[in-house]
Amino acid sequence: MAGRRMCFDIFFCCLVVIFGGSCGAEFVPVLVWESNKPTDVQISSPALKKYSTDDFADFFINKLSAFGKKPLVVVFTEENLSVEDFSWQDLAENSVFPHLESVIATAANVDFIPSVSNPLKALQRLEKLGYQWQTVRDLETMNVPEHGGVVMVLEMENAKVDEDRPDFLRRHDCLISSVYSRLVSQADDVVAVYTGRYSSWIEPENEPVLHRVRRLLVEPAPNATVMLMNTSSILIYASDKPQVTESDIKKILTLLPDTVKRKESATYQSVRAKFSTNSTDQIILEFFFFNSTSSPGYWSLENVTYYINSPNHTNKMVLTPESGIVAPVMFSYHCSSKTVFKAVNISLTFQNFQAQPYMEKTKAFDDAYNCELFFTPPIWSGLFVTSILAFIMMWGLAMIMDIRTMDQYDDPKGKTITISVSE
Repeated sequence: MAGRRMCFDIFFCCLVVIFGGSCGAEFVPVLVWESNKPTDVQISSPALKKYSTDDFADFFINKLSAFGKKPLVVVFTEENLSVEDFSWQDLAENSVFPHLESVIATAANVDFIPSVSNPLKALQRLEKLGYQWQTVRDLETMNVPEHGGVVMVLEMENAKVDEDRPDFLRRHDCLISSVYSRLVSQADDVVAVYTGRYSSWIEPENEPVLHRVRRLLVEPAPNATVMLMNTSSILIYASDKPQVTESDIKKILTLLPDTVKRKESATYQSVRAKFSTNSTDQIILEFFFFNSTSSPGYWSLENVTYYINSPNHTNKMVLTPESGIVAPVMFSYHCSSKTVFKAVNISLTFQNFQAQPYMEKTKAFDDAYNCELFFTPPIWSGLFVTSILAFIMMWGLAMIMDIRTMDQYDDPKGKTITISVSE
């Protein structure tokens, strides 16, 4: 009996190890492209299929076997990589892999597999097929093999101290493009692989998200719908083009590139820019940020100066915000609803407005000071419903506790009252 129990325990432990290992496997994306097309037979991967290590090894070996002679294989490896890295875009809708996209556009064949378990382990099986494994430590001294049958592994550097993820992926994008172009110019057949060791899309589960911060990496294109004014110490953003309403006439403003200028004094900072409209006029807006004198440690956006850039229009109008725009220093101000600046017969409206002056680095907004009050309508509704339910529960408990049984005149030592069936 004890022997059977021990066998059962061993079998159960094996199942736990196998199942736990399969559930804990790390799936990463793999991008494969070829410089030349060896045959007309295309070996492609099914879309959205999850590849195990063995499946990917078989797929890649079949792809290499289509070549007449062994090609040169170059593997670019990130420590962390995910599908979201390939689909990420900044405010100007630019990806972090512009050079890689150009390389893929000219490649003979491209395969993107979104989920592969341990692809580097699968590639190591090429050594059994006669491929030489070569790890590149220094790109400056990298030697291109004179013949194929070599697997060159380039491990990408991690991010630097002052880099966020899009920054160092863009740096790696340039590196991949330059290395691949060099190999293609000196080798006949090149098969490139771009993958990672671990998935990078795990940050939202491990770190609390305090506020969604917009990464401002490049200036938007002239035809972008967003408005982004970026100087050395001031950031201003709106999710849509600003709108001016003057004497019931609406104008849509489009920020003109290379017109953003900054001024600074001991008491204020300002940023000035030119905007085109749906008419022939050009509008100049200047935002004035002040150190708050009433609340030390705070900054405020006091007003916006508005005037038409024309010799015939010299009158400047000072627009003030409908509600005060104030935030602590080293914090940004954000308002998801409309932000309106007004004067007589004129209003300037921004959608999803966010601004921050007195910045040391202007790559991203700091944590936001939101315009919405803490007790929003949904919170008030929740508190109201909760209070009603709490009152009903307390009333019910009070009613239950107030119940009195009718046994106060019973004698516990007396004879028990019995009633027969016949009665």
